[in-house]
Amino acid sequence: MGDLHRLRGLSMKYLIQGGESAERLQMLLQLTNIESSDIVAALNDHFVIGHQDTVAAIRNNVKKSNLSRAIARLEQVTFTVEQIKELDWQKLKPSKVA
Repeated sequence: MGDLHRLRGLSMKYLIQGGESAERLQMLLQLTNIESSDIVAALNDHFVIGHQDTVAAIRNNVKKSNLSRAIARLEQVTFTVEQIKELDWQKLKPSKVA
């Protein structure tokens, strides 16, 4: 939970409203314990379709606070995935030979 609180202090967001593919969202969701079909549908409306979070919550009959918590969790998971990708990228980059 400490990582989630630390993430909330960060201003950088890794997920883009309306800019994510459904496939990427589903893969990220597999790394969470988010199972509510209504929350998943609201996340899809927000990140894939592009609705504001308030609209996505209303459209899917979920509390905005629950959707906000799910968005924060997804951002946390995405942050970790991006850190892993960066580590892998550093290994693959050719090192400079002096």
